[in-house]
Amino acid sequence: MKAAPNGLQRAVLETTWGAVSIHAGRQGVWSCDLPPAPRQRAMPRLRVLSVKWPLDPDPVLRRAVAYARAVLAGRTPPSLPPVHPAVFESAAPFYRSAWRALRGIPRGARTTYARLAARAGRPAAARAAGGACRANPVPLFLPCHRVMAANGQWGGFSAGLPWKIHLLRLEGVGS
Repeated sequence: MKAAPNGLQRAVLETTWGAVSIHAGRQGVWSCDLPPAPRQRAMPRLRVLSVKWPLDPDPVLRRAVAYARAVLAGRTPPSLPPVHPAVFESAAPFYRSAWRALRGIPRGARTTYARLAARAGRPAAARAAGGACRANPVPLFLPCHRVMAANGQWGGFSAGLPWKIHLLRLEGVGS
């Protein structure tokens, strides 16, 4: 990904799983970094403990944090904030198409990498669809956790499989 555009601000959601960092500005969300999932047998419940804001936060950053808080709490999130256009501009054409297709997967639903590839215009590119999910810089905002392997297995997730499973369960999708 290219260098971050000017005018971005950062908010950090301190959670029981670690810090979730969101960069956003007037044009949209640029990045969302999830901490590695805890490696404990009895996983702590994921809760947002606090939010560290910049001085005078941008309205888009406020929307992004409200959206992320709702997602992490298992509530229906408010309207999706825009993703910064530079996120798409800096990606390969197929990744851009796959990321746009991710937005069409409703909350609580799942699809496969092959179906995502087809929606992105390349039906035979299931592995490339997996690569696009892995490279997704804003996983809470472009829901790659909703994409599964064709054999019904979970597949992967950039922040770790416990994140994917947890996010799907918050949306009411069981194993």
